[in-house]
Amino acid sequence: MIGAYLFKIGSFGVPAMGVCVLVGAILAVLLSWLLRKKSALDWNDAVVDAIIWAVLLGFAGMKILYWIVTPDVFKNAFADGFFKGVLSLLMEGMVFYGGLIGGILGILIVSRKKKQNFFEFTDLMAPCFCVAHAFGRIGCLLVGCCYGLKVGEMTQFGITTYDGRCAVKYADGAMRLPVPLMETIFLLALCVLLVLIYRKEKRLGTTTGWYLVLYALWRFGVEMLRGDAERGKFGPLYTSQWISIVILAAGVAILVLSRRFKWKKGEPFRVFHEDDMTVPTPEEAAEEAAEEAAEAVEATEEAVEETAETVGEAADAIAENAEEVAEQAEETAEEAAEQAEEPAEEAAEQAEETAEEAVEQAEETAEEAAEQTAEDADDAIANWVRETLGDKE
Repeated sequence: MIGAYLFKIGSFGVPAMGVCVLVGAILAVLLSWLLRKKSALDWNDAVVDAIIWAVLLGFAGMKILYWIVTPDVFKNAFADGFFKGVLSLLMEGMVFYGGLIGGILGILIVSRKKKQNFFEFTDLMAPCFCVAHAFGRIGCLLVGCCYGLKVGEMTQFGITTYDGRCAVKYADGAMRLPVPLMETIFLLALCVLLVLIYRKEKRLGTTTGWYLVLYALWRFGVEMLRGDAERGKFGPLYTSQWISIVILAAGVAILVLSRRFKWKKGEPFRVFHEDDMTVPTPEEAAEEAAEEAAEAVEATEEAVEETAETVGEAADAIAENAEEVAEQAEETAEEAAEQAEEPAEEAAEQAEETAEEAVEQAEETAEEAAEQTAEDADDAIANWVRETLGDKE
């Protein structure tokens, strides 16, 4: 937590909440642009108009609901003058559910004006709401509002006591549960989930319904962990918990109706149509079943294509690995052959040297034997001559 301003230059300060809201709004618009290809809407016309109306009426809704649940803000608002009082009322305090209701009203106005299905807009913008809301909660964490329970403080209905895990120190020195950070993480995860649903689901209203159901459940529960008392309370529940119940019921109703009436992208604006309220004829039922079967076949074909791409990529990877293994084996064989050639050459050289030595020794032995034989022959002749001459005498 850093306070109301990111930094100050003299008397001029850059508000932390304002920067976070601005960044969240920019990213939300960017996300809607990235998802435009999955929508039947003209982004440059219908979607931009819806964004403008949603921002204007959303801001008005956040302020109006804040003033309703905290009427005491008007008591001392104009103590420092009318202009400062108006500025203070406009800049301080907001309630998200008021912004959500105002934003939905703005989208409804544009959808009627453009004669487009209301859920074309809300399905596209539900993940964008999550992004903008998440960065708004970062602003809450920085300025120190919407904080959680103190260490040792009892939760709503006395369920348990906060034990201080993950506590953050606030400006008043108290260690509190960082509820805004928890909600930021949840909203970013919810954004990812809604994007996946929006990209896969062809039936309008599904993304909107899941957004309302999941956020309402989260908000009802997390309200029990908050420690700020400015939220307004009616009976046993806080204002946001009562609104969460209504939002949850609306989300469930939208999911049921979207499955019943099967709104599809590109259809003109309608909530109910007299044809939807009639019992279909056998021919109509057969046609509807055929359309559903065609959608199933199309989905199967897409899955087969994705599987084929995956198998192809795996085959390419295996082929590359096989080539690498073959190259390594060839290199290893060449190295082994080179290593085997060296001992063979050495052995051949040694054998040649040994043969030469043996030939030399044989020649020497033969010469010696020849010389000895010649000597023996000479001696034998000499002896024979002597014996012969001696006999004649």
